[in-house]
Amino acid sequence: MTTQRALRSLVAGLAMLLTAAMPCAALADESADRAALEAVAQAYVSALNARDADALADLSTPDIVLIDASVVRERSSRSVSGRDAARQAWKQSLTGKTGRITSTTKEITIAGDFAWRIGSVTLELHGPVIASSTESLEIWKRVSGEWKLHRLMSAGAFAGPPMFPRPSPSEPALDKVPR
Repeated sequence: MTTQRALRSLVAGLAMLLTAAMPCAALADESADRAALEAVAQAYVSALNARDADALADLSTPDIVLIDASVVRERSSRSVSGRDAARQAWKQSLTGKTGRITSTTKEITIAGDFAWRIGSVTLELHGPVIASSTESLEIWKRVSGEWKLHRLMSAGAFAGPPMFPRPSPSEPALDKVPR
């Protein structure tokens, strides 16, 4: 075997080895991203339970958008944009609230520096008594290597009863505006 042929064989072998190892590396990175995202999502829930609006803001991107019934309910707009506005909305909506929130991940999808998470959110008042249950759709963004909450859409665990009671299904027009 000539030196050139041996060198080609070595290069081809290394290329095959690297190609075979890449999917494993990608899976390891995704697994690490999933674990990091789950950890920060639970840190967010812990901050909610501590009623700590500053910690919630620290876990968010500067241009966060909240579309959350328990946060927006007290405001005239349908959403809150920006970290300072979100911090203020969290302070207002969490004041005087009781209970403990839990969130269980139903789905995480990671696409580069963005990820979305669907969570099942429950508010427990005392022990296992469930006051409300909802789901959230969260968009997370990697900023300087850390996952930050970028967008949140939820019915809100602290939202309470709907502002306008939903008509019963037997009513012919479900889209009438309540009086």
